[in-house]
Amino acid sequence: MELKNHLTFETAFSQYTATEIIGEGGAGRVYKAHDEAKNTYAIKILNAKNATRERIKRFKNEITFCEQNTHPHILKIIDNGPYKEGNIVLPFYVMQFYDSSLRRLIEAVIEYNAILPLFSQILDGVEAAHKLKAIHRDLKPENILYDSKNKALVVADFGIARFQEEELYTAVETKAADRLANFQYAAPEQRMRGAHVDEQADIYALGLMLNEMFTGVIPLGTSYKLIASVAQEYTYLDDLVSSMLRQSPQDRTSSIEVIKRELIGRKNDFVELQRLSEIRSTVIPSTEIDDPLIIDPPRLIDFDWQNGVLTLILSRPITDKWIQTFYRIDWRQSLMGKEPNTFTFNKTKGEVQVPAEEHQVQGIINHFKPWLPTTNNDYRQLIEQEKKAQEEKMRKELQEKIVKQEARERLKKTIKI
Repeated sequence: MELKNHLTFETAFSQYTATEIIGEGGAGRVYKAHDEAKNTYAIKILNAKNATRERIKRFKNEITFCEQNTHPHILKIIDNGPYKEGNIVLPFYVMQFYDSSLRRLIEAVIEYNAILPLFSQILDGVEAAHKLKAIHRDLKPENILYDSKNKALVVADFGIARFQEEELYTAVETKAADRLANFQYAAPEQRMRGAHVDEQADIYALGLMLNEMFTGVIPLGTSYKLIASVAQEYTYLDDLVSSMLRQSPQDRTSSIEVIKRELIGRKNDFVELQRLSEIRSTVIPSTEIDDPLIIDPPRLIDFDWQNGVLTLILSRPITDKWIQTFYRIDWRQSLMGKEPNTFTFNKTKGEVQVPAEEHQVQGIINHFKPWLPTTNNDYRQLIEQEKKAQEEKMRKELQEKIVKQEARERLKKTIKI
């Protein structure tokens, strides 16, 4: 809805002009807006009538989580600030403008072969939130935004999410009346006062949405419309959906990784497992390399020479695997008797030692310096090859497991005793 009077939102360094209302709910309103450079954004602001202390704290939680986010399938908050409406100061945040949502895609009917690639993006976003200790608790097609240009989905609206990192987020106790904005996608435990709600509630909502993406209707009750009834080649998904929709959280599919492994076993090669980065507080594909020795390769930064021993000082500690790679490099030149295999390492200190006379020091350093980038490059290639082999092995094992499972099921149906 076009605004008769445009609204101005100011942050510390930018100004945005809202021209249109593009979404509205009990908790807040979303505007289409432009900055001074005419770039298009969306602005979400709390509803003044419902700006309770608890809602403001949750809004702060959402801003904190989504500002720090770097995952491609979780909404990224770009900017935020206060907006004065009468005597009330309301928080708002700025995000990328998304021209559609999963709701609109479902209404327009998604081609069957496009559903799982889209669903895998949602899985990635929700799984990343779980690994970062956030439970969404209000997953529904309206909260999955779509960028049609890049064919990308992002999980949005963490307004009633539960964040477990209490030292980072304001602690808020979600009241029973605020437990969920839309009960259609609520798990059974979310409808019970005082029941424990965890990641399983999100898995339940994901099961509803997966079925709905194929059938166009929410699978409620026991005789819901099956995926097999509209797309027989995806019949195997009905068992997966059934597992995700179990009444008891303990009986449901245990994690998003389990869902992904099932899909990978069915040769959906676009599905990727994820993990928490070892060196960054981000969630990355399991195939992505975040080895410190690759991200920040060792460099020669200093030396020492005492009692006939040259010590070369590297910029960081190293590992046994890196040292073995150094010993295997294809070196062309060295001083006589100062080949790579004559060097010894203190891996925790990042130091390299070799016996040397005073007149040999410069020559040894001159030869050692080009060995470092060679070692670093060979080490990167080795780690990449190992990662690739592990990934291929995992996918092959999952696919073989499905083949054996299907063979067993065929026998169960056909063999007569």
